[in-house]
Amino acid sequence: LLMKSLIKNCFLYLAVLLSLAYMVSAYGANNSIYITQSGGSSALTMNIDQIGSSNVVGTTSSRVSLTGTSMTVDIDQIGDSNVIAATVAQGNSTSFTLSSTGDSNTQTLAVGATGDTAGSDFDFAAVGDSNALTFTQGAAATATSGNTDIVIAGTSNDLNITSEVVGATNNWDVDGDSNDIDTTQTGNANHSIIADITGNTNNIDIDQTSGTGSTSGIVNIIGITTGGTIDIDQCASGC
Repeated sequence: LLMKSLIKNCFLYLAVLLSLAYMVSAYGANNSIYITQSGGSSALTMNIDQIGSSNVVGTTSSRVSLTGTSMTVDIDQIGDSNVIAATVAQGNSTSFTLSSTGDSNTQTLAVGATGDTAGSDFDFAAVGDSNALTFTQGAAATATSGNTDIVIAGTSNDLNITSEVVGATNNWDVDGDSNDIDTTQTGNANHSIIADITGNTNNIDIDQTSGTGSTSGIVNIIGITTGGTIDIDQCASGC
């Protein structure tokens, strides 16, 4: 009887271990989402939540391509080493929100890759370290009134932001050390960057190019930092 009880308890213990192993494997599994969407003038609302590590929303070989007007796209990734590679080919009056919580995440977004993105809005929030964001707005066609809001809490994050937009507005709130932010604003109209930077050894490079006409470039930075580098170039062409 004692031997049967021991064998029964061993099988029960083994079953619990296998269940826990499956749960850990499921949480850490690589999830992938590949999307091609074309909606013309129809509004799209899309919400994506990924929890875990090494999740993927599109890659260089597998697409996330969105086309439409008045789209609302919200992507949340919680975990480490997640990847987003997305193209909003054309998206007038589009709202794109990306939230990243974790370390070593990589996000690449091209808004206006083949068409107009007038009145588009991009909000990015990252909590964690060593994250990389590459964001391009209005590269292929004339875009007007683009707004970009960036909130960073962490260290050693790398941001590359290009706004080829007539009347680009960038707002940053960065809290952390050793972050690297490179931004370029071009287009024949007023541009502005408003930044609140807190932390040490942050590196910030800003290029604002405005063509001929009555245009202005505005950079308003409030920094609480030690050992940081801020380089600002404002010119009519060739920054």
